[in-house]
Formats: sequence, C-alpha cells, structure tokens
Amino acid sequence: MIAFLVSVLLAGLLAGCGGGGDGGMAVGTVVQSDAPPAAGSSKGLDTAPRLKPDEDAALCTVEIYGDSIMALNGTAESPVMTLQRIRPNLVFTDHSAQGMRLLDLASAFPWVTRSARFVIIENGVIDAWQGASINAVINEYNAIIQRVRDEGRVPVLTGFSHQARGGPMGYGDLLRRDFYDSVVQAVAANTHTAFADWGSVPFYGAWDLLDFVHPNKNYSDRLVGRLAITLDPLTTNCTNLLVPAG
Repeated sequence: MIAFLVSVLLAGLLAGCGGGGDGGMAVGTVVQSDAPPAAGSSKGLDTAPRLKPDEDAALCTVEIYGDSIMALNGTAESPVMTLQRIRPNLVFTDHSAQGMRLLDLASAFPWVTRSARFVIIENGVIDAWQGASINAVINEYNAIIQRVRDEGRVPVLTGFSHQARGGPMGYGDLLRRDFYDSVVQAVAANTHTAFADWGSVPFYGAWDLLDFVHPNKNYSDRLVGRLAITLDPLTTNCTNLLVPAG
C-alpha cells in the first residue's frame, strides 16, 4: 500500500514540479526509470570514470551529510570513522550534525563549498517524524541531487535507518518513517541516484538501538557496511590505499 501511495503521489507531484527552489536553487528534472536500482548496484547510476593512477586521489574522496544517526553510535568510533576504517582506499569528510533536518541542509546547501567526488545524504528522517510536506521533501532531495551533479560530483542517498516504538517514538512516527523512506527510494530511482537502502538492512528492534532512535554500534556497523558496498561499484578506480589528511 505504501509503495502504491508513493507512486500515485509522486506521479502527481513530479508532473507539476520542475521549477527552482529557494534561493534560485535549480530542481533537477525527474526521469522515470523502469525499476529502482538494486542496493549496491551501479546499473543506471552515476559512475566514476577510470582515470590514470595520479588522478585517483581526487576521485576517491567522499563528503557525508547527515543527522545524529550518522554522527554517533554510542562509542568513540563514529559511523564515518568506521566507514574510513573498512574502506581505507577512500577519504571521508564528515559533515553530519545532530538535529540536522533535510530542510536545514537544503537551505544551506547551495552556499556550502565542497571538494569531494562523492556526496552522501542521510538526512530526512527527522522531517518524516515531523510530517513535513511531501512536496517540499521531494523538491529538497531533487534540488540537492541536481546541485551535486551541477558541481560535477556524484550523489548517494542512504535512505532511513529504523526506529522502535518507545521513548520519544510513537506508532505514528514509525509509520511516517516507513512512508517517507519509500519516497526517498522513489526519488533515487527516478533520478538514477545510488541508493544504499538502509531500510532493508537487518534490524532487530529495540535491541539494536541506544534509545529507540539511534543505532547502537552493531546496527550502525551493518548500516555503514551497506553504504560501503553501495560505494564499491562507484569507486572501482580507487585501488590504492589512501591516508586521510591530518
């Protein structure tokens, strides 16, 4: 039912959009794909060109935007630090921040300087809990994706991790999480953007969470592992071990 509602909703919304966003930000034209790309698959997605070795370093850089789910996991090794450890052939820069909504990121995104080849976006689940306008959420994702591509970079969407009922999370919050995650997946498919599909990563309920919201180290590592696998077909030229600056 969620997938059907998303398909109907997107058909109506996308038919009417195509204009710019806030601050003159261009919204990318959405192209309908035949099917959403499989997690970790590079079919129909942006791919990094194979260049000579001395150019590899510039192509093997990744900037990550996210909220507290990307920023922490209850240990001294953050999710991005884990990602750096398991993919030492890439150099990661972590821009994640607690409480950062997709709305906040989209508003500032055109004015932020980036240098990496790949740009990962995890934000959006807070907007889902808050019941943000679906139209606004779609436009924000499309604007960010188009901006990344206009800069000559490759966007990657993670989708949402799971939460459990309890503490600040009610049943309605979980339903909104599921619905908006389907919207993100549809946006990724329609724009041919790599999608890590965090929602399909094995999840064992509250046992996998610190506080009904944030993944503990075990769950966080599974999410990070899926993201690493998603990056692999996009970074096949990154064969040499790189040492992060600093």
